[in-house]
Amino acid sequence: MNTCPSWRCLAITWGAAAIGLSPVEGVADDAGSSGDSPYEVVETTLAWKELDVGFPAPLGSEETFGVRTSGPTGALTLEEAVRWAEARDPGLAALRLEVAAVEAEASGVDVRPNPELGIELENFAGSGGASGLGGAEATVSLSQAFELGGKRSKRKALGDHESNLARWEYTLARNDRAAETKVAFVAVMAAQEQLQLAEDLVLVAEEMLASISRRVKAGSSSPIEESRARVELEITKVDLEEARRELASARTRLASNWNGATFDLSFDAVGSLDVHEETPTLDELLARLDTSPAFVRWDAESERRRAGLALERAMARPDLTIGSGIRYSADGDDVSLLVGVGLPLSVFDRNRGASVAAERRIERVATERAMERNQAATELAQLHHDLIANQNEARAIRVRALPEAETAFAAARDAYLRGAMRLTDVLDIERLLFELRSRYVAVAAAYHTSYAEIQRRLGTPVNGNLESSGGRGPAQDGMGGSR
Repeated sequence: MNTCPSWRCLAITWGAAAIGLSPVEGVADDAGSSGDSPYEVVETTLAWKELDVGFPAPLGSEETFGVRTSGPTGALTLEEAVRWAEARDPGLAALRLEVAAVEAEASGVDVRPNPELGIELENFAGSGGASGLGGAEATVSLSQAFELGGKRSKRKALGDHESNLARWEYTLARNDRAAETKVAFVAVMAAQEQLQLAEDLVLVAEEMLASISRRVKAGSSSPIEESRARVELEITKVDLEEARRELASARTRLASNWNGATFDLSFDAVGSLDVHEETPTLDELLARLDTSPAFVRWDAESERRRAGLALERAMARPDLTIGSGIRYSADGDDVSLLVGVGLPLSVFDRNRGASVAAERRIERVATERAMERNQAATELAQLHHDLIANQNEARAIRVRALPEAETAFAAARDAYLRGAMRLTDVLDIERLLFELRSRYVAVAAAYHTSYAEIQRRLGTPVNGNLESSGGRGPAQDGMGGSR
Protein backbone atom coordinates (compact mmCIF):
# COMPACT_ATOMS: atom_id res chain seq x y z
CA MET A 1 0.00 0.00 0.00
CA ASN A 2 1.38 3.35 -1.02
CA THR A 3 1.47 6.07 1.60
CA CYS A 4 2.06 9.77 1.52
CA PRO A 5 5.15 10.87 3.45
CA SER A 6 3.94 12.72 6.52
CA TRP A 7 6.12 15.81 6.04
CA ARG A 8 5.17 16.13 2.40
CA CYS A 9 1.46 15.83 3.18
CA LEU A 10 1.74 18.36 5.97
CA ALA A 11 3.55 20.84 3.73
CA ILE A 12 1.08 20.39 0.90
CA THR A 13 -1.87 20.70 3.30
CA TRP A 14 -0.86 23.99 4.89
CA GLY A 15 0.51 25.33 1.61
CA ALA A 16 -2.85 24.75 -0.04
CA ALA A 17 -4.65 26.20 2.98
CA ALA A 18 -2.54 29.31 2.87
CA ILE A 19 -3.19 29.77 -0.84
CA GLY A 20 -6.90 29.14 -0.55
CA LEU A 21 -7.47 31.31 2.50
CA SER A 22 -5.53 34.40 1.56
CA PRO A 23 -7.57 37.58 2.13
CA VAL A 24 -9.88 38.18 -0.80
CA GLU A 25 -10.57 41.76 -1.80
CA GLY A 26 -14.19 42.65 -1.27
CA VAL A 27 -14.79 39.65 0.96
CA ALA A 28 -13.04 40.58 4.17
CA ASP A 29 -15.27 42.03 6.86
CA ASP A 30 -15.40 45.78 7.45
CA ALA A 31 -13.74 47.45 4.49
CA GLY A 32 -11.38 50.14 5.58
CA SER A 33 -10.38 48.28 8.73
CA SER A 34 -6.90 47.20 9.68
CA GLY A 35 -6.82 44.63 6.88
CA ASP A 36 -5.22 42.04 9.13
CA SER A 37 -4.79 38.45 8.02
CA PRO A 38 -7.49 36.01 9.12
CA TYR A 39 -4.74 34.17 10.98
CA GLU A 40 -3.71 37.15 13.06
CA VAL A 41 -4.30 36.61 16.73
CA VAL A 42 -5.18 39.72 18.69
CA GLU A 43 -4.69 39.35 22.43
CA THR A 44 -6.62 41.85 24.50
CA THR A 45 -6.06 42.16 28.21
CA LEU A 46 -8.43 44.23 30.30
CA ALA A 47 -6.62 45.44 33.37
CA TRP A 48 -8.48 46.90 36.33
CA LYS A 49 -6.30 49.99 36.26
CA GLU A 50 -7.46 50.70 32.69
CA LEU A 51 -11.02 51.39 33.77
CA ASP A 52 -11.77 55.09 33.71
CA VAL A 53 -15.08 55.55 35.45
CA GLY A 54 -13.86 57.51 38.43
CA PHE A 55 -13.74 54.54 40.78
CA PRO A 56 -12.66 55.61 44.27
CA ALA A 57 -9.47 54.15 45.63
CA PRO A 58 -9.96 51.80 48.60
CA LEU A 59 -9.40 53.43 51.96
CA GLY A 60 -6.77 51.80 54.11
CA SER A 61 -5.12 48.50 53.32
CA GLU A 62 -8.16 46.23 53.43
CA GLU A 63 -9.41 44.97 50.07
CA THR A 64 -12.23 42.63 51.05
CA PHE A 65 -15.76 43.51 52.02
CA GLY A 66 -16.71 41.87 55.28
CA VAL A 67 -16.61 42.64 58.97
CA ARG A 68 -14.03 45.30 59.60
CA THR A 69 -12.28 46.45 62.72
CA SER A 70 -11.47 50.04 61.81
CA GLY A 71 -13.35 53.04 60.58
CA PRO A 72 -13.46 56.83 60.75
CA THR A 73 -12.96 58.34 64.17
CA GLY A 74 -12.92 61.88 65.49
CA ALA A 75 -14.24 64.71 63.33
CA LEU A 76 -15.95 63.44 60.17
CA THR A 77 -16.95 65.81 57.37
CA LEU A 78 -19.64 65.12 54.81
CA GLU A 79 -17.06 64.75 52.03
CA GLU A 80 -15.14 62.17 54.06
CA ALA A 81 -18.30 60.22 54.85
CA VAL A 82 -19.23 60.07 51.16
CA ARG A 83 -15.70 58.99 50.28
CA TRP A 84 -15.86 56.18 52.84
CA ALA A 85 -19.18 55.04 51.41
CA GLU A 86 -17.95 55.06 47.81
CA ALA A 87 -14.78 53.16 48.66
CA ARG A 88 -16.18 50.56 51.05
CA ASP A 89 -19.78 49.87 50.03
CA PRO A 90 -20.04 46.21 48.88
CA GLY A 91 -22.83 47.07 46.44
CA LEU A 92 -20.65 49.58 44.61
CA ALA A 93 -17.77 47.10 44.66
CA ALA A 94 -20.02 44.55 42.94
CA LEU A 95 -20.99 47.09 40.28
CA ARG A 96 -17.34 47.97 39.68
CA LEU A 97 -16.68 44.29 39.01
CA GLU A 98 -19.68 44.18 36.69
CA VAL A 99 -18.30 47.14 34.72
CA ALA A 100 -15.01 45.25 34.42
CA ALA A 101 -16.88 42.16 33.24
CA VAL A 102 -18.81 44.09 30.58
CA GLU A 103 -15.59 45.76 29.44
CA ALA A 104 -13.97 42.33 29.13
CA GLU A 105 -16.88 41.04 27.06
CA ALA A 106 -16.76 44.09 24.81
CA SER A 107 -13.04 43.62 24.23
CA GLY A 108 -13.59 40.29 22.48
CA VAL A 109 -16.61 40.88 20.28
CA ASP A 110 -14.78 42.25 17.21
CA VAL A 111 -12.56 39.26 16.52
CA ARG A 112 -12.92 37.21 13.35
CA PRO A 113 -14.62 33.79 13.43
CA ASN A 114 -12.24 30.91 14.08
CA PRO A 115 -11.10 28.89 11.05
CA GLU A 116 -12.38 25.32 10.84
CA LEU A 117 -10.18 22.29 10.27
CA GLY A 118 -11.85 19.32 8.59
CA ILE A 119 -10.57 15.76 8.17
CA GLU A 120 -12.44 13.12 6.12
CA LEU A 121 -11.55 9.50 5.38
CA GLU A 122 -13.52 7.72 2.62
CA ASN A 123 -13.65 4.34 0.86
CA PHE A 124 -12.20 2.13 3.61
CA ALA A 125 -13.26 -0.85 5.73
CA GLY A 126 -15.86 -1.80 3.11
CA SER A 127 -16.20 -4.74 0.76
CA GLY A 128 -14.50 -5.62 -2.42
CA GLY A 129 -12.09 -2.97 -3.56
CA ALA A 130 -13.00 -0.77 -0.60
CA SER A 131 -11.86 -3.36 1.95
CA GLY A 132 -9.05 -2.32 4.25
CA LEU A 133 -7.26 0.92 3.47
CA GLY A 134 -6.11 0.10 -0.02
CA GLY A 135 -8.66 2.37 -1.71
CA ALA A 136 -8.97 4.92 1.03
CA GLU A 137 -9.14 8.62 0.24
CA ALA A 138 -8.18 11.18 2.90
CA THR A 139 -9.21 14.81 2.70
CA VAL A 140 -7.75 17.52 4.96
CA SER A 141 -9.30 20.98 4.59
CA LEU A 142 -9.23 24.35 6.26
CA SER A 143 -12.11 26.80 5.88
CA GLN A 144 -12.70 30.36 7.04
CA ALA A 145 -15.97 32.27 7.34
CA PHE A 146 -15.91 35.91 6.24
CA GLU A 147 -18.61 38.04 7.86
CA LEU A 148 -20.40 40.38 5.49
CA GLY A 149 -22.53 43.39 6.24
CA GLY A 150 -20.10 44.92 8.74
CA LYS A 151 -21.05 42.52 11.52
CA ARG A 152 -17.74 42.91 13.34
CA SER A 153 -17.88 46.68 13.49
CA LYS A 154 -21.53 46.57 14.58
CA ARG A 155 -20.74 44.06 17.32
CA LYS A 156 -17.94 46.36 18.44
CA ALA A 157 -20.29 49.36 18.46
CA LEU A 158 -22.85 47.40 20.49
CA GLY A 159 -20.16 46.31 22.95
CA ASP A 160 -18.97 49.89 23.36
CA HIS A 161 -22.52 51.07 24.06
CA GLU A 162 -23.05 48.28 26.58
CA SER A 163 -19.84 49.28 28.35
CA ASN A 164 -20.95 52.90 28.37
CA LEU A 165 -24.35 51.90 29.77
CA ALA A 166 -22.70 49.84 32.52
CA ARG A 167 -20.64 52.87 33.52
CA TRP A 168 -23.78 55.00 33.73
CA GLU A 169 -25.44 52.34 35.87
CA TYR A 170 -22.46 52.54 38.21
CA THR A 171 -22.67 56.35 38.22
CA LEU A 172 -26.34 56.22 39.20
CA ALA A 173 -25.64 53.73 41.98
CA ARG A 174 -22.78 55.91 43.17
CA ASN A 175 -25.07 58.96 43.24
CA ASP A 176 -27.66 56.98 45.19
CA ARG A 177 -25.08 55.89 47.74
CA ALA A 178 -23.82 59.47 48.08
CA ALA A 179 -27.36 60.78 48.61
CA GLU A 180 -28.15 58.08 51.17
CA THR A 181 -24.92 58.89 52.97
CA LYS A 182 -25.79 62.59 53.01
CA VAL A 183 -29.25 61.89 54.41
CA ALA A 184 -27.73 59.70 57.13
CA PHE A 185 -25.04 62.33 57.79
CA VAL A 186 -27.72 65.00 58.27
CA ALA A 187 -29.51 62.67 60.69
CA VAL A 188 -26.30 62.30 62.73
CA MET A 189 -25.80 66.06 62.81
CA ALA A 190 -29.41 66.57 63.93
CA ALA A 191 -29.04 63.86 66.60
CA GLN A 192 -25.89 65.55 67.86
CA GLU A 193 -27.70 68.86 68.14
CA GLN A 194 -30.66 67.22 69.87
CA LEU A 195 -28.24 65.64 72.33
CA GLN A 196 -26.67 69.04 72.93
CA LEU A 197 -30.13 70.48 73.57
CA ALA A 198 -30.91 67.69 76.03
CA GLU A 199 -27.63 68.33 77.85
CA ASP A 200 -28.37 72.07 77.95
CA LEU A 201 -31.84 71.38 79.30
CA VAL A 202 -30.40 69.23 82.10
CA LEU A 203 -28.03 72.06 83.01
CA VAL A 204 -30.89 74.56 83.13
CA ALA A 205 -33.02 72.15 85.22
CA GLU A 206 -30.13 71.68 87.66
CA GLU A 207 -29.70 75.45 87.93
CA MET A 208 -33.43 75.87 88.56
CA LEU A 209 -33.39 73.17 91.24
CA ALA A 210 -30.42 74.78 92.97
CA SER A 211 -32.15 78.19 92.97
CA ILE A 212 -35.42 76.72 94.28
CA SER A 213 -33.57 74.77 97.00
CA ARG A 214 -31.98 77.99 98.20
CA ARG A 215 -35.40 79.67 98.27
CA VAL A 216 -36.90 76.76 100.19
CA LYS A 217 -34.13 76.94 102.78
CA ALA A 218 -34.73 80.68 103.06
CA GLY A 219 -38.47 80.07 103.50
CA SER A 220 -39.35 81.93 100.29
CA SER A 221 -40.73 78.90 98.44
CA SER A 222 -42.72 75.79 99.26
CA PRO A 223 -41.04 72.38 99.42
CA ILE A 224 -43.63 71.28 96.86
CA GLU A 225 -41.95 73.51 94.31
CA GLU A 226 -38.62 71.86 95.07
CA SER A 227 -40.19 68.45 94.52
CA ARG A 228 -41.65 69.65 91.23
CA ALA A 229 -38.22 70.90 90.15
CA ARG A 230 -36.65 67.52 91.03
CA VAL A 231 -39.27 65.70 88.96
CA GLU A 232 -38.57 68.06 86.05
CA LEU A 233 -34.83 67.34 86.35
CA GLU A 234 -35.42 63.58 86.28
CA ILE A 235 -37.56 63.93 83.17
CA THR A 236 -34.80 65.89 81.43
CA LYS A 237 -32.30 63.15 82.34
CA VAL A 238 -34.58 60.52 80.80
CA ASP A 239 -34.78 62.66 77.65
CA LEU A 240 -31.00 62.94 77.69
CA GLU A 241 -30.58 59.16 77.67
CA GLU A 242 -33.08 58.89 74.82
CA ALA A 243 -31.10 61.48 72.84
CA ARG A 244 -27.92 59.47 73.38
CA ARG A 245 -29.61 56.31 72.07
CA GLU A 246 -30.91 58.21 69.04
CA LEU A 247 -27.41 59.48 68.27
CA ALA A 248 -25.91 55.99 68.55
CA SER A 249 -28.60 54.67 66.20
CA ALA A 250 -28.02 57.50 63.71
CA ARG A 251 -24.26 56.83 63.71
CA THR A 252 -24.89 53.14 63.08
CA ARG A 253 -27.14 53.95 60.11
CA LEU A 254 -24.50 56.31 58.70
CA ALA A 255 -21.71 53.74 59.13
CA SER A 256 -23.82 51.10 57.37
CA ASN A 257 -23.28 53.08 54.16
CA TRP A 258 -19.66 51.92 54.16
CA ASN A 259 -20.37 48.51 55.67
CA GLY A 260 -19.10 49.77 58.99
CA ALA A 261 -21.88 49.00 61.48
CA THR A 262 -19.33 47.00 63.51
CA PHE A 263 -16.81 49.84 63.57
CA ASP A 264 -15.92 51.96 66.54
CA LEU A 265 -18.60 54.64 66.08
CA SER A 266 -16.82 57.33 68.06
CA PHE A 267 -16.95 59.94 65.31
CA ASP A 268 -18.62 63.35 65.26
CA ALA A 269 -20.31 64.70 62.16
CA VAL A 270 -18.78 68.10 61.55
CA GLY A 271 -20.72 70.67 59.60
CA SER A 272 -23.45 73.26 59.77
CA LEU A 273 -27.21 72.90 59.58
CA ASP A 274 -27.62 76.50 58.50
CA VAL A 275 -30.67 77.06 56.32
CA HIS A 276 -29.72 79.15 53.30
CA GLU A 277 -31.62 82.28 52.41
CA GLU A 278 -31.49 81.62 48.65
CA THR A 279 -33.11 78.59 47.08
CA PRO A 280 -33.14 77.66 43.37
CA THR A 281 -36.49 77.92 41.66
CA LEU A 282 -38.38 74.89 40.45
CA ASP A 283 -37.83 75.97 36.82
CA GLU A 284 -34.07 76.02 37.42
CA LEU A 285 -34.20 72.49 38.82
CA LEU A 286 -36.39 71.16 36.00
CA ALA A 287 -34.05 72.71 33.42
CA ARG A 288 -31.23 70.53 34.76
CA LEU A 289 -33.24 67.34 34.70
CA ASP A 290 -32.52 66.35 31.08
CA THR A 291 -28.76 66.62 31.63
CA SER A 292 -28.83 64.59 34.85
CA PRO A 293 -27.09 61.17 34.87
CA ALA A 294 -30.45 59.39 35.07
CA PHE A 295 -31.53 60.79 31.71
CA VAL A 296 -28.11 60.72 30.07
CA ARG A 297 -28.27 57.05 30.99
CA TRP A 298 -31.52 56.79 29.00
CA ASP A 299 -29.72 58.34 26.02
CA ALA A 300 -27.01 55.68 26.40
CA GLU A 301 -29.71 52.99 26.54
CA SER A 302 -31.28 54.35 23.36
CA GLU A 303 -27.91 54.27 21.57
CA ARG A 304 -27.35 50.71 22.74
CA ARG A 305 -30.74 49.65 21.37
CA ARG A 306 -29.99 51.33 18.03
CA ALA A 307 -26.66 49.53 17.86
CA GLY A 308 -28.51 46.29 18.55
CA LEU A 309 -30.93 47.03 15.71
CA ALA A 310 -28.03 47.70 13.33
CA LEU A 311 -26.48 44.37 14.27
CA GLU A 312 -29.76 42.48 13.81
CA ARG A 313 -30.16 43.98 10.35
CA ALA A 314 -26.60 43.01 9.49
CA MET A 315 -27.28 39.45 10.66
CA ALA A 316 -29.81 39.14 7.84
CA ARG A 317 -26.93 39.15 5.36
CA PRO A 318 -25.34 35.67 5.02
CA ASP A 319 -21.64 35.11 5.57
CA LEU A 320 -19.24 33.83 2.94
CA THR A 321 -17.19 30.71 3.71
CA ILE A 322 -14.06 29.87 1.71
CA GLY A 323 -12.17 26.64 2.23
CA SER A 324 -9.28 24.76 0.68
CA GLY A 325 -7.45 21.52 1.31
CA ILE A 326 -5.90 18.43 -0.21
CA ARG A 327 -7.20 14.99 -1.07
CA TYR A 328 -4.89 12.00 -0.91
CA SER A 329 -5.77 8.69 -2.55
CA ALA A 330 -4.00 5.62 -1.24
CA ASP A 331 -4.71 3.87 -4.52
CA GLY A 332 -2.15 5.40 -6.80
CA ASP A 333 -0.63 7.76 -4.30
CA ASP A 334 -2.43 10.67 -5.94
CA VAL A 335 -2.68 14.10 -4.29
CA SER A 336 -5.11 16.79 -5.44
CA LEU A 337 -6.07 20.28 -4.24
CA LEU A 338 -9.61 21.29 -3.22
CA VAL A 339 -11.20 24.76 -3.12
CA GLY A 340 -14.74 25.47 -1.98
CA VAL A 341 -17.01 28.48 -1.50
CA GLY A 342 -20.20 28.47 0.59
CA LEU A 343 -22.89 31.14 0.75
CA PRO A 344 -26.21 30.48 2.58
CA LEU A 345 -29.32 31.48 0.65
CA SER A 346 -31.62 33.85 2.54
CA VAL A 347 -34.81 32.03 1.58
CA PHE A 348 -36.51 31.25 4.88
CA ASP A 349 -34.63 33.00 7.68
CA ARG A 350 -33.99 36.69 7.04
CA ASN A 351 -33.82 37.63 10.74
CA ARG A 352 -36.93 39.75 10.25
CA GLY A 353 -38.43 38.95 13.65
CA ALA A 354 -35.34 39.99 15.58
CA SER A 355 -35.08 43.25 13.63
CA VAL A 356 -38.72 44.17 14.28
CA ALA A 357 -38.31 43.33 17.96
CA ALA A 358 -35.25 45.61 18.14
CA GLU A 359 -37.27 48.44 16.54
CA ARG A 360 -40.06 48.03 19.10
CA ARG A 361 -37.53 48.09 21.95
CA ILE A 362 -36.18 51.40 20.68
CA GLU A 363 -39.70 52.81 20.80
CA ARG A 364 -40.10 51.39 24.29
CA VAL A 365 -37.01 53.27 25.48
CA ALA A 366 -38.53 56.57 24.41
CA THR A 367 -41.79 55.75 26.19
CA GLU A 368 -40.07 54.67 29.40
CA ARG A 369 -37.86 57.75 29.36
CA ALA A 370 -40.89 60.03 29.04
CA MET A 371 -42.64 58.18 31.87
CA GLU A 372 -39.61 58.46 34.16
CA ARG A 373 -39.18 62.12 33.35
CA ASN A 374 -42.77 62.86 34.31
CA GLN A 375 -42.26 61.02 37.58
CA ALA A 376 -38.94 62.79 38.26
CA ALA A 377 -40.49 66.20 37.53
CA THR A 378 -43.32 65.44 39.96
CA GLU A 379 -40.86 64.35 42.65
CA LEU A 380 -38.74 67.45 42.09
CA ALA A 381 -41.80 69.65 42.44
CA GLN A 382 -42.72 67.97 45.74
CA LEU A 383 -39.16 68.19 47.05
CA HIS A 384 -38.95 71.84 46.07
CA HIS A 385 -42.26 72.49 47.84
CA ASP A 386 -40.92 70.81 51.00
CA LEU A 387 -37.67 72.75 50.66
CA ILE A 388 -39.44 76.11 50.55
CA ALA A 389 -41.77 75.16 53.40
CA ASN A 390 -38.86 74.05 55.61
CA GLN A 391 -36.90 77.16 54.70
CA ASN A 392 -39.81 79.46 55.65
CA GLU A 393 -40.49 77.62 58.89
CA ALA A 394 -36.82 77.64 59.88
CA ARG A 395 -36.60 81.36 59.15
CA ALA A 396 -39.71 82.06 61.22
CA ILE A 397 -38.38 80.09 64.18
CA ARG A 398 -34.90 81.58 64.00
CA VAL A 399 -35.83 85.20 63.32
CA ARG A 400 -39.05 85.64 65.30
CA ALA A 401 -40.00 82.79 67.63
CA LEU A 402 -36.62 81.88 69.19
CA PRO A 403 -35.57 85.43 70.19
CA GLU A 404 -38.98 86.01 71.78
CA ALA A 405 -38.88 82.70 73.63
CA GLU A 406 -35.34 83.30 74.92
CA THR A 407 -36.27 86.77 76.16
CA ALA A 408 -39.46 85.46 77.80
CA PHE A 409 -37.59 82.63 79.55
CA ALA A 410 -34.91 84.93 80.94
CA ALA A 411 -37.56 87.36 82.19
CA ALA A 412 -39.68 84.57 83.68
CA ARG A 413 -36.75 83.09 85.57
CA ASP A 414 -35.83 86.49 87.03
CA ALA A 415 -39.46 87.12 87.95
CA TYR A 416 -39.70 83.76 89.72
CA LEU A 417 -36.58 84.46 91.73
CA ARG A 418 -38.20 87.74 92.82
CA GLY A 419 -41.36 85.87 93.74
CA ALA A 420 -43.41 87.51 90.99
CA MET A 421 -44.17 84.32 88.96
CA ARG A 422 -45.21 80.77 89.69
CA LEU A 423 -42.80 77.90 89.07
CA THR A 424 -45.24 76.11 86.74
CA ASP A 425 -45.34 79.16 84.47
CA VAL A 426 -41.55 79.32 84.35
CA LEU A 427 -41.34 75.61 83.49
CA ASP A 428 -43.91 76.04 80.74
CA ILE A 429 -41.89 78.85 79.15
CA GLU A 430 -38.69 76.82 79.53
CA ARG A 431 -40.29 73.81 77.84
CA LEU A 432 -41.56 76.00 75.01
CA LEU A 433 -38.08 77.44 74.44
CA PHE A 434 -36.41 74.07 74.14
CA GLU A 435 -39.20 72.66 72.01
CA LEU A 436 -38.64 75.56 69.59
CA ARG A 437 -34.91 74.85 69.52
CA SER A 438 -35.56 71.16 68.94
CA ARG A 439 -38.06 71.94 66.20
CA TYR A 440 -35.57 74.23 64.47
CA VAL A 441 -33.04 71.39 64.37
CA ALA A 442 -35.65 69.00 62.94
CA VAL A 443 -36.77 71.52 60.31
CA ALA A 444 -33.17 72.31 59.32
CA ALA A 445 -32.45 68.58 58.99
CA ALA A 446 -35.55 68.14 56.80
CA TYR A 447 -34.37 71.09 54.66
CA HIS A 448 -30.96 69.49 54.01
CA THR A 449 -32.53 66.07 53.50
CA SER A 450 -34.68 67.55 50.72
CA TYR A 451 -31.54 69.02 49.17
CA ALA A 452 -29.84 65.63 49.28
CA GLU A 453 -32.83 64.03 47.55
CA ILE A 454 -32.83 66.77 44.90
CA GLN A 455 -29.14 66.17 44.31
CA ARG A 456 -29.80 62.43 44.00
CA ARG A 457 -32.14 63.14 41.08
CA LEU A 458 -29.97 65.79 39.41
CA GLY A 459 -26.67 64.02 40.08
CA THR A 460 -24.79 67.26 40.78
CA PRO A 461 -24.51 69.63 43.75
CA VAL A 462 -27.22 72.24 44.14
CA ASN A 463 -26.65 75.69 45.58
CA GLY A 464 -27.68 75.75 49.20
CA ASN A 465 -26.69 72.17 49.88
CA LEU A 466 -25.27 71.05 53.21
CA GLU A 467 -21.90 72.61 53.91
CA SER A 468 -19.27 70.71 55.82
CA SER A 469 -17.66 73.75 57.38
CA GLY A 470 -17.00 73.61 61.09
CA GLY A 471 -18.95 75.50 63.69
CA ARG A 472 -22.46 75.46 65.00
CA GLY A 473 -25.54 76.77 63.28
CA PRO A 474 -28.17 79.21 64.54
CA ALA A 475 -29.95 76.39 66.35
CA GLN A 476 -27.25 76.47 69.02
CA ASP A 477 -26.96 80.22 69.56
CA GLY A 478 -27.61 81.19 73.15
CA MET A 479 -28.60 77.72 74.29
CA GLY A 480 -26.92 77.97 77.62
CA GLY A 481 -24.35 75.22 77.03
CA SER A 482 -21.34 74.27 74.93
CA ARG A 483 -20.09 71.01 73.57
